[in-house]
Amino acid sequence: MRKEYLWLIISGILYGTITAGGQFFVNLGLSLYEITFYRILSVLVLTSIVVLLKPGLLISRKQIPFFMLYGLIGALLGLSMFGGLIYGVPVSIVALLLYTQPIWTTILGKYTLDEPITTRKIVSVITGVLAIIVLFYSWNINFTGTKTGIFIALAGGFLLSIWIIMGRKSGISNIHFISTIFGWKIFTIFWLIILYPLFNLLTHDPSIVNMRLSLPADYVLYFLIFGLIGGLLPHTLFYKSVTRINASEAGIILLLEPLSASVIAIFLFNQYLTVQTILGGLLILASNYILLSGKRPSH
Repeated sequence: MRKEYLWLIISGILYGTITAGGQFFVNLGLSLYEITFYRILSVLVLTSIVVLLKPGLLISRKQIPFFMLYGLIGALLGLSMFGGLIYGVPVSIVALLLYTQPIWTTILGKYTLDEPITTRKIVSVITGVLAIIVLFYSWNINFTGTKTGIFIALAGGFLLSIWIIMGRKSGISNIHFISTIFGWKIFTIFWLIILYPLFNLLTHDPSIVNMRLSLPADYVLYFLIFGLIGGLLPHTLFYKSVTRINASEAGIILLLEPLSASVIAIFLFNQYLTVQTILGGLLILASNYILLSGKRPSH
C-alpha cells in the first residue's frame, strides 16, 4: 500500500474525534458558534506557530481568492458539522449523515477534476452508503433530533464533498499542506466573524449564537488538544495524501470517520454497540478494501 493511502486512513480515523469532541463541548454548555469558532481558532494558532518558524509558507496574493472561497466553505462546514448536535442529533448519526459525502465527491470529482467514475468506485461507494444505512438504523432513533438537525448534517455532507474537492485542487496546484491549512483556517475565521451578525438576525437562541470572547483556562486547553488531534494532525495527513490521491478515492477512504466516531461515542457517551453497528463497521472496511485492493503497491 502506498504511504499516501495509509496517511489518509489515519486521518479518517482521527477525524472521527471531531463530532465526538463537538458533543463534549455541547455538554459543557458551549454554543454552536463558540464550538465552531474556537475549534478553528485553535487549529489556526497551532498552524501559525509553524508558519512563524517558516515564513515562506505564507499564502501568496494570487492564492487569496481561492482561500476566500475555501474559507467560506470551511465556515459553513464547521457550523453544519456541529449544528446537528445542537439540535439533539446523536454523535454517530451526525457523523453518518456527513458521510453521504462520497456520493457527491465522486460526482463532483468527475465534472470538476475530470476524475473517472470506475466500476470499483461505484461498488465501493454503494458498499459505503449501505454501511451508513446499517449504522443509521443501529441507533434507536424514534426519532432522535429534529428535522432541522438532520437537514443541517446532510448539508454538511455536501459541503464536506466540496471541501475535499478543493483540497485536491490545492494539492495538484502544489500549494504546501501547511500553507493550505493556514490559508483555509484564517479565511474561515474571517467568514465566521462576517456571518455572525447574520446568524444573530436569524435566531436569538443562545445555544446557537452565544459567543464569549474569553473562555476558562481548562476550556482553552481542551480546544488546543481538540485542535491538534481532530485538526492539525489529520489535516496534515489529508493534504499530503491528496497531492497524489484523487478526490473521489479520498472521499471513500474517509468513510472511516463515522466508524471511528461511532466507536468513540460508545466509550465517551455510553452509546451502545449492536450487531448492526458491527455489520456497518465491517461494510465500511469492505468499502475501503474494494477501493484499495485495486491499487498496486509502490516500489
